[in-house]
Amino acid sequence: MPLNFPQNGSPATRNIVLVALLIVSLVLVTVYAREGEAGPIHSVQNAITGGSAQVSRVGAGLGSATENAGEALSDLTANESTLSGLRQQNQELRELLASAEEYRQEAERLRGLLDMKQVSGVSGPVAHIIGRSSNAWDQSITIDLGSEEGVESGMTIMGATGVIGQVSSTAAHTSTVRLLTDPNSGAAVMIQSSRENGIVRGSINGLLYLEDLKEDVIPEVGDVIVTSGLGGSYERGLIVGAVVSVNKSANNPTGSIIVSPNDSASLLEEVIVVFKAPDVAAEEAAKAKAQAEEEAARAQAEAEQRSQEEEEQSEEGGEAA
Repeated sequence: MPLNFPQNGSPATRNIVLVALLIVSLVLVTVYAREGEAGPIHSVQNAITGGSAQVSRVGAGLGSATENAGEALSDLTANESTLSGLRQQNQELRELLASAEEYRQEAERLRGLLDMKQVSGVSGPVAHIIGRSSNAWDQSITIDLGSEEGVESGMTIMGATGVIGQVSSTAAHTSTVRLLTDPNSGAAVMIQSSRENGIVRGSINGLLYLEDLKEDVIPEVGDVIVTSGLGGSYERGLIVGAVVSVNKSANNPTGSIIVSPNDSASLLEEVIVVFKAPDVAAEEAAKAKAQAEEEAARAQAEAEQRSQEEEEQSEEGGEAA
C-alpha cells in the first residue's frame, strides 16, 4: 500500500522520516533473524498467514456453494420440460395403480359370486348394478340386463351370500329388482333345521321379519332361513339369511323374529340373475325314494335270513325225531 506523505512538508522533514523508517526496518529484520520460531515477530506472521488461509478456504467454500446453487438453478430452469414429463408419468402411474386396485376388487367380488353359483348349483349371468332407489318405501335396484338378455319378471336375484330380491319389471337391456327388504316384498321360506314354513317380509326400516309360523314353532337364533319355493315366487332351497333375534310377547306368541339379510344391497356392485336352480324337491324325492328302497331291501334280506334259519331249525328237529 503506497504511503502518502503530506506534500506541503519540507525536504528535510521527509528525509528524516525516511531514515527513521529505514532504521526500524533494519531493526525488525535483525530481530526476526535472531529470534526463534516462538518469537513475537514470527507469532504475528503466523497469525496473519493463518487468517489469510482461513479467508481463502471460506472463499473457496462459498465459491463451491455458489457454483452448486448455480448448477441447481440452471437445472431447474433448463429442464422444466423434463420435470413436466416426470409429473405426467407420476400421474399415469397413480392412475394405473388405482385401476389395478379396481380390477383386484372386482375380481374378488366376481370370485365370491362364482363360489355362490357352485355352492347353490344355480346358473345364470352376472349383472352389474347401475341404479339404486333412494326411497325407503321403494327399496329396489336396477341392473344392466333385460329381456333381450333373457331376463324375465319373477326371476330370483342373488348376491355372493344368498338371495337379495326378485325381478319386478324388465326393459330391453335393463331390469328393476325389488329387494327382500322392501316393505312390499314377501318370500315363502322355511326354517332349514325344522322344515317349518313361514313368510319373510321386508319393512321400511330395512329389516326382514319372519312371520306366519305356527304358534308352537319358535326358531332359535342362528337358524338358517331358505326359500321354500311355495307359490313359485322364488326358487326353492336358496339361502335368505339367519335368525338374529326372537322377541316373544303376549300379543305375539311366535315372537317378533328378525332375519339378517345375506348382503347389504347398498354395498353390492354385481349380482347373479338365476336362470335355473337345482330342482331341490326332485332331489329330495329321489333321496327319499333311494332311502325307502334301501330299507325295503334290508327288510327283505332280514326276512329271508329268518326264513332260512327257521327251515334249518325245522330240519334239525326232524332228524332228531
